[in-house]
Amino acid sequence: MEAWAAGLLGAVVGSAGSFAGIWIQSRYQHQREMAKMVMESAVKDRDHLLDLAMKTGRGGPLPPVVLFVHYHGELFKLMGKGKLNVKRLKKLHEENQKMWRLIRQMEDKRLEDAL
Repeated sequence: MEAWAAGLLGAVVGSAGSFAGIWIQSRYQHQREMAKMVMESAVKDRDHLLDLAMKTGRGGPLPPVVLFVHYHGELFKLMGKGKLNVKRLKKLHEENQKMWRLIRQMEDKRLEDAL
């Protein structure tokens, strides 16, 4: 192999490795930022619901933060893909309602077993 070809091949391999490293780092940084935004949005939403319940005197069980995180995570995914519409939002809301019913059933069962 000639020296210029070896040099060119080395440059291509080096730049490809550098590009891959930057791409991987960027991808993970984006995921961390999205997770942070989802968590902040979920906590604010839950806090707003708690404030509203306290102001109106309408109490009841408050969904756990994990339910808000699931909802906001899926909402952000739909927005990011440009697929947020009425049908998908309704489906997400119904899915969260099912999860909330399941969580309450599991909690009731846990409390019942503790007695």
